[in-house]
Order: sequence, then structure tokens, then C-alpha cells
Amino acid sequence: MSSLSERQEPQDTAAEGVLNRGESLRKRVRHAVRQIESNIIREALDRHHWNRRRTAEALNISYRSLMYKMKACNLRDSQSDCGSAGGLGTI
Repeated sequence: MSSLSERQEPQDTAAEGVLNRGESLRKRVRHAVRQIESNIIREALDRHHWNRRRTAEALNISYRSLMYKMKACNLRDSQSDCGSAGGLGTI
């Protein structure tokens, strides 16, 4: 039975590491999904030369949804990066 308890220790240690970070699983998953979604949108925009209508059609989402998602990721033009302050304050 001692081998069974030894196998459980690494799992307990991993769980403690997550709890010690103060970040819930839900937050970590949301962040990962946002990053993946941002990468997919960025690639589609590049593929369609930043034509947002064609990009929305290719992603099978509405133009309005694409605009909302771009705003959430701060994807304003081909020069900005998701989460960066680049492009702010310029017209």
C-alpha cells in the first residue's frame, strides 16, 4: 500500500502548486482559450490581408463578432499585438 500513497503525492504537490499561485483553473483555462482564439484570428486576418469581412466569413462568425473579438485582443491593425499597448492613441 505504500506504493499507492507514493503515487498520490506528486498529484497532491501539483495541486498545491496551482493553489499557491492564487490562480484558479477557470482563469487559467479562460486565458488559454483567449490566447488560442487570438492566434487563430491573427492568422486569419493575415491570410486575408486584414480584410475583416472576408476574415469573418472564413471564420464563420459575424462581422460584429469579429470586431468585438479584435477589440478584446487589441487587434486594431496589422501592427498591433494582442495584449500590447501598440497602436493606442493613433488614428
